[in-house]
This record gives sequence, C-alpha cells and structure tokens, in this order.
Amino acid sequence: MNEEFSKRGETEGVHRPRGQSHGFVGRQHELRLLDQARRDSMTTGLVRYVVEGELGVGRTALLYAFALAARRLGSTTVHFHGSKQPCGLLVRALARSLPADSVHVAELHAASERQWGRHTALPNLDTALVSAVRAAIVHLTVTAPLILIMDHADQADDTALAHLRSVVEACADLPVLLVASLRLGEPPQAPAAVAQLLSGAQRLTLDGLSPAETAALLGILLPRLRDSAFSAACHRLTAGNPFMLVELARWVRDNGGAAVRPEHLDTAVLPVVADLITGRLSRIDPAAGRLIRAIAVAGGRDGAEPPLVAHLCGMTTGETLITADLLVRMRLVADDDMVRLRHPLLRTALIGGMSRMARNAAHLAAATFLHERHAPASRIADHLTASAVSLDDSWPASVLLDAAASALAAQDTTAAARCLEHAVRVATGDERREAVLALVDLRIRLDQGNGLAQAIEALAETADAATRSSLLRRIGSLLHGADRPEGEQRVLEAVAAAVAGTAVAEWPRLHRILADLHDAPPAVTAERLGELLEGPPGGLRAAATAAAAFCRHLTGDDPRAAVEGARGALACGTEELYLHPLALAAALTVLVDNGYQEEATAHLRRHTEPDSPGSQPLHQVLLLPVAVHHVRTRGQLSSARDQLEDCLAHLVRHGVSPVHPIRLDVVGQLLDVLICQGEHNRAKELLRQGRCAQNLPPGWRYRDLLVCRARLWAAEGDLARAARDLAELRDRNEAAGLRAVSAASWRAHGVELLEQVGQSEQAAELARDQLRYAETIGSPQERGRARWVLGRVSGGTEGERLLRTAVRLLEEAKGELDLAYALGDMGTLLNRLDRPKEAVAELTRAVRLASSCGARSLAERGRQQLAAASDRTHQDFSLRGVLTLSPRERQTLIDAMRGRTNERIAAARRITRRTVELHLSSAYRKLGITGRRDFPQLFRNPGLWPLLTDGVPDPR
Repeated sequence: MNEEFSKRGETEGVHRPRGQSHGFVGRQHELRLLDQARRDSMTTGLVRYVVEGELGVGRTALLYAFALAARRLGSTTVHFHGSKQPCGLLVRALARSLPADSVHVAELHAASERQWGRHTALPNLDTALVSAVRAAIVHLTVTAPLILIMDHADQADDTALAHLRSVVEACADLPVLLVASLRLGEPPQAPAAVAQLLSGAQRLTLDGLSPAETAALLGILLPRLRDSAFSAACHRLTAGNPFMLVELARWVRDNGGAAVRPEHLDTAVLPVVADLITGRLSRIDPAAGRLIRAIAVAGGRDGAEPPLVAHLCGMTTGETLITADLLVRMRLVADDDMVRLRHPLLRTALIGGMSRMARNAAHLAAATFLHERHAPASRIADHLTASAVSLDDSWPASVLLDAAASALAAQDTTAAARCLEHAVRVATGDERREAVLALVDLRIRLDQGNGLAQAIEALAETADAATRSSLLRRIGSLLHGADRPEGEQRVLEAVAAAVAGTAVAEWPRLHRILADLHDAPPAVTAERLGELLEGPPGGLRAAATAAAAFCRHLTGDDPRAAVEGARGALACGTEELYLHPLALAAALTVLVDNGYQEEATAHLRRHTEPDSPGSQPLHQVLLLPVAVHHVRTRGQLSSARDQLEDCLAHLVRHGVSPVHPIRLDVVGQLLDVLICQGEHNRAKELLRQGRCAQNLPPGWRYRDLLVCRARLWAAEGDLARAARDLAELRDRNEAAGLRAVSAASWRAHGVELLEQVGQSEQAAELARDQLRYAETIGSPQERGRARWVLGRVSGGTEGERLLRTAVRLLEEAKGELDLAYALGDMGTLLNRLDRPKEAVAELTRAVRLASSCGARSLAERGRQQLAAASDRTHQDFSLRGVLTLSPRERQTLIDAMRGRTNERIAAARRITRRTVELHLSSAYRKLGITGRRDFPQLFRNPGLWPLLTDGVPDPR
C-alpha cells in the first residue's frame, strides 16, 4: 500500500503512519463513510470531513487506506501534513498530475513563481494562483473528485490555513473532498483558522479497535499467538489503541514470544508509550503531565478520587478537574466520577517511567492521604505494598492485616500474600506474629511443601516464644497429616537447629516418639515419654503428659492414673497442649473413653471455637472421633454418621492413606455407627474401600476395626469368621501389651460377641474385669455399662439387680444408646423369669429408645422380643398392633385417648372430621378394639402408652 503512495508529488510532506508497515485491519465502516462523502462531492461540490481521535488511534493509517482506495477509483489524491505549506504542496502535486505540456501546468508554475518566488512571500494568495489552481482542478475532476487529505490540521499556522481556505472556497462548486485529521482534545495552533476552514464539516471520531479487530491485528503482528485469552488481555490493556497494540506486540516478541502468557502482559512497561503521551502533554500543558502521572499512581482498576489526585500533583481540586477535562477530551482519562486512565497499559508505562524514589514517595503519600480519610484497607494496602520503602509509623501493619483478611475472604490469594509479606516487614509485636502466622497458613494452603519450608524459615528467624509455639504447631500438623513425608529427617534437623536453646528444644524428640505411637507398643512409647519428662521438657510438658496418659490408658494397668494425667495435661495452657497435634486428642480420648463425656465435651467446645488452634482442619479431624463418641453415646447416630462421612470424604480428597491412624479412627467409628443402624452392606463396602476386609497389617491400631468386623460377621451369621477376628484381636492385644478392656468398643460389645461365638466363660470373665475397671474409673457411664454386661451374663435375680442398677446409672449419664441395650437385655431376662408384663414394659422402652437413636438393628431385635413377650399374655395382643399404626393414626388415637372430641382433634390437627373418623376406625381395627369405651382395657398393658406416644408431638 505505501509503495503506491510513494510516487513523486502525491505524498510530499506527509509523515508515514505509525505501525503502518505492520498492516491495516478494521475500520471498514469508516472507510465506507469517507467513500460516500467522495461520491457525494460529485453532485454537491466541496465536502469537508474531519477525522478525529486519541493519540495512536490510527487516524493517519485510516487516511492512507482511504487515499489508496480513492486512487484506485480514479481520484487524484493530495496528502500533506498540517505543519508543512499545504498550498505549495497542492500546486506542485496538481502540476505533476497534469500532462507536462498542459497549459494548466504553465499557469500553475507562473502563478507559483509570483506567489513564492520573490524574496518575501505574499501574505495572501494571488488571485492568479487561485484561478490557476481552480482551472487545474476542473481539468482533473472530469471523471472523479479530487481528494485533499490534510493530516494533523491542528498543527497548521494561520497563514497556511488561510491560504488553503482561499483555495477550497474558490472550488466550492467543484467535486472536491477535503479530509482533515485532528487529535481529540488538543487545542489547535490556530483555532480560529481551523474552525473557519472546517466549518460545516462532517465529523468522524475513531474509537479503539474492537476485540475482533484487535485479534486480527495481533494475528498479523504475532502470527504464532492465536490464543483468544491473549488477545482479550491485549484489548483490555490497550482499549484497542493500534499504536499501543503494535508496541505491546513488540514487547512480547522481545520477551519470549509464544512463551508470554496473558497474565504476563500486566507487567509490560513500554517507555515509548509513556514518552509519546507525556511529550505531547508537555507541549500542551505541563500541569497535564503532572496530573496524568498522579492518576497513574493513585488510580487502580477502579480509579481514584479527584482530591487524592489533586493531593499527589500539588494542585487544588478545582485546578485538577479543569486539567482532567483536557485529558478526558483527549480520551486518555475516562469521563467518570472517579479519575481513571482508559488504557491500563499507559498506567504501567507511566509508573515504570518514574524514578524509584519518586514512585515510593507518591505511593506513600497516597497511602497516608487515604488512611487519614478512613478509606478501605485494601485501597491503602495497594499503595503500601507498591512502595519499596515503609512509612515510619505504626498504622500500616494493621491496615495490611485487614486488607489481607479481606483478600482472603474474596479468594484473592495473590493480593493476600502481597499484603502479608509487606506486613511481616513493617509490623512489630503481636501484629508481626499475626502476619507471620497468616502468611505461613496461606503458603500451606496453596502448597504444603512450600508452606512447610516457609514455616521452618520463620521459625529460625523468630525470637518470640508465642510465635515459635504457633509455628511448631503448624509444622507438627503438616508432618503428622502425611504418611511419614519424604525428607522428614531433614525437616526435624532444621527444626532442631531453629529451636536449640529454647524451652521447646526437645520438640523434634517428642515428634519422633509420637510418630511411632501407633506402631510401637504403648508401654514402650510411655517409657520414652517418661524419659523425656524426667528432663527439663519446658513448654513440652503438657503435650508429653497427654500422650503418656493415652499410652497408660491403652495398657489399662492404671486407668485412674491415665484419667488424672489427661486432666493434668488439659489444665495446662492451650499453646503448650497444641505443640503436637496428637496431644489434645489423646487427652480428650482418655476422658471420653472412660465415660467422662461431659467433661471432655466442655474442653472440646473451648478448643474448637473459631479463633482457637483447634478450629484448624487437621485438629478438627483429630478431635472428630472425640466429638462423635459423645454424639453416639447420646444416641444421635444419624448426626454421627453425617459427620464421619464428611470427614472421611475430606481425608480421601486430600490423599490420606487408608492405613493412616487418622483415617483408621474415622473408619472404625463409622463402621460402629453403620452396624448399629443395620447398614451392613454399606459397612462391608467401607471395609473394601479401606482395604480392611481381608488380612490387616500388623499393629494394635486395628483393634477397634477388628471389633467392628467381628460384629458385622456375627450379625450376618458368620460366627466362625467372627471368632477368627476375635482371636486375632486377642493376639494383637497381647503382642502390644494392651489390656483388652481398655478399648471402649470392646467394653460395649465384647461380652455379646464372646457369647455369640460360644465363649461364655471368656464373656463372664470379661464382664467381671470390666466391672473392676469401671469401679477404678468411677464414671457413671462406665459403671452403668459394666453392670449391664455383667447382668447380661449373670442372669437370674442377681442379673436383674445388676441390670436395674445399670439402667439407673446410664439414665444418670444420659447414655441413651447403652441404655437401650441395657433395657433390651432387662426385658429379655424378665421374660425368661416368666414375668412377661414387666418384660413388655422394659422392651417397649428399649424399642422406643433404639428407634429414637436410629439403632435399627437393636430396635428390630427389641420388637421381636416384644412380640415374643406379648404372645405370653392374653391382654397384650394390642402391642403388635401399635407397631403397625401409621404416624397420623397414632397422633389421632393419642388425642382421642386424652379425651378430645373428634371436632377438637380435627381443629388441632387441621384436618376434616371425616378424616379423623377414618384414622380412628383404622387404629381401632389394628388394636382389636371397637371404640373409645375399650381404652381402659388398653391401659392395663404398662408398655403400650410409652410405645404409642414415642415421638408424637402434642398439637397444643
């Protein structure tokens, strides 16, 4: 395209457009408008057109493209720059366009010589020259109009514009199209003359390229980059400005080409862009140059308030607004309430062009201004983090921490990390501790390996004991949450070097001991912990004491001492107890396993508050078995199952191995709940998923799982398989030096399992051992449970006495699930003692409790025993009918038994009287009675009313 316009005489005095050699895309609509104006001039005579736009928008490129198209259609085109002498260029161009022997050429030369050939040019155009120009134009426009293109008309002086106006006005009746280009917002050198020349002109304002046109241009500039995200990022940064796009493409080529990703573009600093803008502004208004730099510093993506910009550039707000109006008209600043550059690329270019000292000073001034006016922390932090120098004041640290918290809430981890890194550098005291720990937590969240390295680095740098303890807590969590992570020894060596000479210098030793907790015999671990406690363990005493109490609990040699040890550890400070992730869970497990659920729950509640260390994910997982044990004991099996399944899903998602102690604890408790609920298929599936259905690896950690497996096999009638698991359980206990009765799951189900597989003597011995264990501990829960299992194997009046005591103790302990089991065994025993009415009453309570707990297997067994006991009484046939009542029938029947009329029942239940009659008729039929007059007969059965009213709300 440019070669065709390089012919002599047609582009004389014209600057080549920026980026023109790289190709021309888009602007088809604009080209059509100009062509229509060209055609209109053939009928209307002179047509004036103004093409305007921001710097670099492509005005000159558009005029070149139009001139080429017009030339191809037969038009003579004269293209000149406003800073040159337009009339002289026009005369020479016309002369070269005519045949050399044309009379018009001679006239043009003669008139030109008279106008400019003298020592001093004439101030006004000679009429002979105007006449010669007109005659030449008449000759050249017989078939196509003449195109006059004046680029940068705003740079022409008064004389040049006056001369050109004389010519075009003399040719107003001829087919001439005058196209002039102006920069938006910039004052012309001769504003009155420009206005006179272009009076009545049509105006065409160029915007940036569209996203599709941007992609097309980039396809020419960067043919190897065809990424839509890349072109979208380029369009966002440049607002489609072609000059900026060309320079950005050059930067991409110079910085890796195809390796440059969309997110890298935000870092592009293009001095040529800043130079073009600031150079132009310096010639127009020096204040505008200061202002645009202030806007670049003050405004982020959403811009800045005019008062802040005024403060940074040292002007009043009024002066700032007036100067900003110039930038708005130049399309450099958005016309909005907030002051914002339209081109993000320009912002980075301007900031990059400032000296580091100037940039730091501007950002700190902006941060101080915003802080004094209570701006959002995130805005202040943007400026604080942009400066390499910190303010000599205390407030930046709290602002940075607040901004980091807001960024984390918005899932902006990059901004959060930037704020926290800066806060670590500027904060002191508690705020520095908060910043260090928050940054470590963020690194762990993003990448555990990097987070661990960051924690160790921070540990080596800190001299603050509280920060050191918190960092050790995080390091311990990371190490314990994995299956002996690679490089653990190097980590512990680095930790040992970092904590040497402090109160927690033995932390690596404690970690090594507890890393073997679930593999080594508990007695061995307890001995190693005892050796640690004999020395000066400093801040490790609480964690070591808790772990030692747990080992003593497992061995079962002194359960009372284990409980007291756990209480002693829990009485220590929270920071000490959290120095190892197992410590708190170990202490609470000792309490809850020995029946002190309320005490354990109180500690648990305090340690799982939102701001406590126990609220962190790993600690929540470790403490879950403690919480679920309490929920299960209370009989809330559905809630326990939901919590355990959610936790297991979390562990699976994070790749925790099926044999990791954390996962085994969760699986064991979930199996227990599923078996109680009668979900045997789901329990077997869970065993298969955890690779626990067949042979298990060695170690005592599987003993709860073996109890559950034996229960599952026994429930399905495979007693031989259950017996094998019980034998394996006994062998593992003996190998590890554990007392069988120390396991809560064994105390709950061991006696029944031994009876089912025919080991009655072992069951009786276990029951007696369990009673001795419970008396040593002293909790109502365990004393009640022990009497329940001993009463079960004892039978007779002694068994009844034990069971009645067990019921009383379990009611006191609110152990709903164990109470349901005890009541069921009581009913069974009373039936054997030929006391069916009393048996029915106890079995009815057992069924009610089991049903409310969701223990479907126990409830079903109770119903079968209830039916058997009911068959032995003539008047108790109605109990089986109660079990077949629908919920609505039960509600309606209870209301009738309470003496309410059918009308009152209908009103209270919001149903019709006819519906009430239908429900009662169906209930009477199932109970074998004829109507209300038979109600007294029903109440002779002591078990009917509790069974009937279980879970039915009173509508009053």
